[in-house]
Amino acid sequence: MLSGSPLEILFDLAAVRPLWHAILGLGLLAALGLLWLYLRRDVLGRRFGGAVLFLAVAFGGEVVIPWMPPAWKSAMTLRALTLLAFLFGLVRALVITADTVARRRQRDFSTIFRDLGTLFVYGVVILVVARIELDIDVRPLLATSALITAVVGLALQDTLGNIFSGLSLQLQKPFQPGDWIRFGNQLGRVQGIGWRSTRLVTRALELLEVPNAHLAREVITNYRADAVGDDLFVGLSYEVPPNHVKEIVLRVLHHNPEIAKSPPPQVWVVDYGDFAVKYRIRFWMTDYSRQDHVRDEIMTSLWYALRRNGIEIPFPIRTLHVKRMPAGAARYDDRQRELVVALRQVDFLTGLDEEELETLVPNLSEAEFGRGETICREGEAGDTFYVVRSGTVEILARGIKGEETHVRDLEAPAFFGEMSLLTGEPRAATVRAKSDARLLVVEREGFESLFKARPSIAEAISHALATRQSELRERRAAVADTAEGRSLTLLAKMRTIFGF
Repeated sequence: MLSGSPLEILFDLAAVRPLWHAILGLGLLAALGLLWLYLRRDVLGRRFGGAVLFLAVAFGGEVVIPWMPPAWKSAMTLRALTLLAFLFGLVRALVITADTVARRRQRDFSTIFRDLGTLFVYGVVILVVARIELDIDVRPLLATSALITAVVGLALQDTLGNIFSGLSLQLQKPFQPGDWIRFGNQLGRVQGIGWRSTRLVTRALELLEVPNAHLAREVITNYRADAVGDDLFVGLSYEVPPNHVKEIVLRVLHHNPEIAKSPPPQVWVVDYGDFAVKYRIRFWMTDYSRQDHVRDEIMTSLWYALRRNGIEIPFPIRTLHVKRMPAGAARYDDRQRELVVALRQVDFLTGLDEEELETLVPNLSEAEFGRGETICREGEAGDTFYVVRSGTVEILARGIKGEETHVRDLEAPAFFGEMSLLTGEPRAATVRAKSDARLLVVEREGFESLFKARPSIAEAISHALATRQSELRERRAAVADTAEGRSLTLLAKMRTIFGF
């Protein structure tokens, strides 16, 4: 069985005099000092300081051992200590080397297995040296009594709890080094799991040492996904249509390179506040560590985009609107002229003069419809017709199997719904806003007053509508009657509805 100091084990020094043995020890100690001067120049080299210290103790002992009689008990103890320090130095150097190689491949990783493995190897080295050098029977040390186990367990229950919790976290892997996690009120990026605690770095670059037992009891939110969602809220003016706001916000989000394309960003109206419409902006980031930076870029870009489009971000104030009525109402104000011009664009009303069109003005109103909203539905009764002022609407007809089929799109100055208003027929098609649309709504009451005052106008309108319907039927090669006959039918229906 081999025994002795490190140099006696590594080299055959049986024939070497004590002086040369000591000189060899001093030489190795000097070489170790030069090596330490070289290593301490950078941070990586200074990590080997523990290994160098153990080896220095071992080689320093080699200088003294040759001058001590081998039979002395103190000499045997010194040989055991130098061998123990030498082996500890080698183990420490190997651990630091393996740790350095691992960190080059991955910046953050858990060290709990490394630390526990190192402690285990140190324990094995101590037992081996005690058995070989000091001839100590280590079996009683391994057969620990139940009393000692209970005492140690009670004294180290917090430490052991952290160790086993760390092992559980490492095996179950609810998070990995590099993940962003949230627990309680804390948020940080995991650096690694140690034998006592888990290290995290917050976005403020604060280092958190969280006991493993505490972390194992918490509900953990892991932001490991390729895209992590986040929300922003903004309140904007009631004067701006929501769909227009959504287009502007989505355009801003589209131009931010740090926002994921899938899933796509979304914008919702979530509340009608006292002074503003509240919008929720949902987006997904590719790097959660950049959350504050991404939020800042979105809010900054959004301010300029809203400014360019004349959209107000209202202050939390109450606005009192005072409407002053003119002393004498003019016969034709600007709004009346605008409405008369809009009505004149309807083909069956082109024959009416301004005074006759003015009769319809009190029963006109304007309405805005957002993209996707249904304006009127096929089969329903209707007492209004619509003139498109801006935007696009689409006409949808129900097919044989009940499915909706796109027929055509209408843009300003198109109109629709006149047959239901004038004849009482159900809506022949469904009309839906294809984009945000502004419509002029014409009520039946206006025509009722007009027809009762001048029945000839109803006859003229019925001729115009019948002619238009006949032209449509001719285009479809399905002419069922003449324009004159259709005119009489329409006129009869109009007289029944309006009572003239």
